[in-house]
Amino acid sequence: MRTLYQFSISHYCEKTRWQLDHKGLAYRVEHLFPGLHRLKTRRMAGTTSLPILRDGAQVVADSTDIALYLEATYPQAPLLPSAGPLREEILALEDRHDRLGVHVRRWLYGQIEDWASVTDAMLRVHRPLFGLRDRAKPMLVKGLRTLYGVTPERVAKSEVELLDGLDALEKRIHNDPSRYLVGDHLSLADISAAALYAPLLSPPDTPWANIGGFSAPAREVLDRIRERPAGQWILERYRHDRPHATEQDEARA
Repeated sequence: MRTLYQFSISHYCEKTRWQLDHKGLAYRVEHLFPGLHRLKTRRMAGTTSLPILRDGAQVVADSTDIALYLEATYPQAPLLPSAGPLREEILALEDRHDRLGVHVRRWLYGQIEDWASVTDAMLRVHRPLFGLRDRAKPMLVKGLRTLYGVTPERVAKSEVELLDGLDALEKRIHNDPSRYLVGDHLSLADISAAALYAPLLSPPDTPWANIGGFSAPAREVLDRIRERPAGQWILERYRHDRPHATEQDEARA
């Protein structure tokens, strides 16, 4: 059985879940406790970030490396051509949205006034462990803000970057939410863009659906994003192209 080591609300982990589900590959998930996860990830893959996929004896870290591994190892329901200009085009878009995912995360964390729903979404998959889960919440918030550079200056820059990215997406699809980014069917570029922007849209039945606590100005920005063609494109991908778009439990098959 494949195992995906993850944080449930990580949009990078969602990118990998979507690819696994699209290919119909059985897997289980193991939720790692934020902070303490480093003890395991360093030992497994020499990294402090998630996702990590264990597939038999093979261990692959990083959502992009996992994507390339899955495409090479499991060619069914392909999301990436094996060669040629379309492959390079898809990979360039995948890389662009991977980098934009950093700005999505930083900007969102910079807008939160009440962290209760966020920390609950991150930690409810873990047992209380003598109160450790609840006592960890303030440290978790502080750690996230430090780790992801949540400062006013950097948050403002991230807002510009993510909005520019949405502009570019709309140009790519000619403001038509039904179009794909490359060609006429779903590719790794679409999964990357939709998954990494998804926390801004909170698609139903995803880990972000019940997250709130944002400032009033942030809610106005989020409402505008939902109304624009790029926002509708992301929701369209989740409605029509995301199999089993549900919050992860202990296992999936």
